[in-house]
Amino acid sequence: MKTSIYIFIILLIFQSLWLDEQCRARDLQGTGNLPLISGLTYGNISQSGVSVYWTTDSPADSKILWMVSDSNYQPLVFADSLYFSTAVSSHIVPISNLQPATIYKYRVISRNAGGAAADSGYFITQSASTGKTVVYFNHSVDTTVSTGEKANGNIDFSAFLIDRIDSAKYSIDITLWEFTYYTAVLNALIHAKNNGVKIRFIYTNNTPDSPLVESLVANGIPVLKRNYDTTHSMHNKFWIFDYRNNSDAGIKYLWTGSANVSHAQLHQDRNNVIVVQDESLCAAYTREFEEMWGSHKDIPIKSRARFGAIKVNNVPHIFNVAGVRMEAWFSPSDSVTRYVCNLISSETTKSLYFCMFKFTLHDFEDTLHSIFQHGMEISGVFDSSNSVDAGCAYPRMKGASVPDAWNPAADVFIDTITGLLHHKYFIVDAGPSAGNKITVTGSFNWEPDASLKNDENSLIVFDARVNNLYYQEFYKRYKESGGTTVGIHNAGSATGRTEHLGQNYPNPFSLSTVIPYNLPAASFVRLSIFDSHGIEVEVLLNAAQSSGAHTASWNSSLFPAGMYCIRLTAGGYTETRKMTVMK
Repeated sequence: MKTSIYIFIILLIFQSLWLDEQCRARDLQGTGNLPLISGLTYGNISQSGVSVYWTTDSPADSKILWMVSDSNYQPLVFADSLYFSTAVSSHIVPISNLQPATIYKYRVISRNAGGAAADSGYFITQSASTGKTVVYFNHSVDTTVSTGEKANGNIDFSAFLIDRIDSAKYSIDITLWEFTYYTAVLNALIHAKNNGVKIRFIYTNNTPDSPLVESLVANGIPVLKRNYDTTHSMHNKFWIFDYRNNSDAGIKYLWTGSANVSHAQLHQDRNNVIVVQDESLCAAYTREFEEMWGSHKDIPIKSRARFGAIKVNNVPHIFNVAGVRMEAWFSPSDSVTRYVCNLISSETTKSLYFCMFKFTLHDFEDTLHSIFQHGMEISGVFDSSNSVDAGCAYPRMKGASVPDAWNPAADVFIDTITGLLHHKYFIVDAGPSAGNKITVTGSFNWEPDASLKNDENSLIVFDARVNNLYYQEFYKRYKESGGTTVGIHNAGSATGRTEHLGQNYPNPFSLSTVIPYNLPAASFVRLSIFDSHGIEVEVLLNAAQSSGAHTASWNSSLFPAGMYCIRLTAGGYTETRKMTVMK
């Protein structure tokens, strides 16, 4: 009987998808020369609304349909819509009266005389959570580079994790590549289960079951091992606490970073953990978890579980976490490598520093080399055990006598202390000077398998505070590996960075924001703000300026919420960036 019900549900879903495609095909009929949609995204995120943005290569109308997306398995039935008949190329559709911390599926359609084009995605509203973000490192940090808050170094991850498990009241969802040795964590999970906490555990399948995993199963905790392409890994390392069966937005936590659960990983190897109290992030990570789980219930459906290359891009990626922009991306479904390389190219205004366990992915090396040749500082620390792997970027970046060696060499080193440098993080524009202050962490090594085969998670935080906490950790690893002054290299053959307008920070923002930009030579500069209709609403600067890095600030108190553009014109060069004002 259960099998028949599952088959019926699957048929219903496929029928819904087929009908959806038929409706879409009917919508898109026309006479040719359809508008081309690009840049579909969303912003201006609040607890009750978002704004959806896209562009078309020719003027067209704007229509959007949306629905609450409560699982991976519901039929697509769009219940709400908005329509604007004015033909435009830059489309901005504000949506209101939404529910907090809720995932919505949406579709946009733009039509002109040539016909209609459509695109779709997911967005999520802001939660009522605190957004409190705590970062921990299990080895020492260098607080001399702190901008005020000292990073948490030499933290006992195991004690912290057990305390978080003991605090759970409703649910714990776990993904781990390794779960060995640590019986104290096992006992905490069994104790939580016996106290009524619903626990679900997803594990990799290319390592033998440890006694701890067997004990979980023996004590009635459901465990699902990756059951597709088992030569590759379920490599995630995230925990979701109290998201399910619970309406209290103030006790829902996401735990992620680089650490598995083993004695070496929690104590000897260098790892990081970031914990965010946010219901919206938990919702997206739960949706990713349930795609692999094959169900949004307590028990997995193995036949419906999706791992690796058969996963789909099924989550919203942009979050407003108590005013801080964060993004979540999952491999291999979400084109993480392409997105992160674009982020590095477009958002780095001064420097990029990294600690990376594995680095064999040429896309990342090429991207770093490109910004390095344009004057950006690159400093990095490699794990010693992987620095000699075939294809590792270290010898090339160090300028060794190998094909494609960097000349000049980058400021990179090999970790020298016992244990693994197991981090997978990089920080953009760290240090005291202005910049975009972006931090990327999670389970994603810079290797082809992480991009194309493994199940991975990447969390991106656009926040100066978090950036500086990671910088304190990086600076300690860098100095103990032989580094002296981060970013210094022989720039004799570097071409020098051209004019560059950085992304404002914070973004989105409610009152004021900082706009970074760089000038390679003294220039006459015009820096101005345009509204969504293309009308210049304020000029921040219209004067000659010296070369170098600069910042400007904008106070939006006299302007309504919405999307605005910053435009930099200097020395015959013009660049524009979008920003979002929230009220």
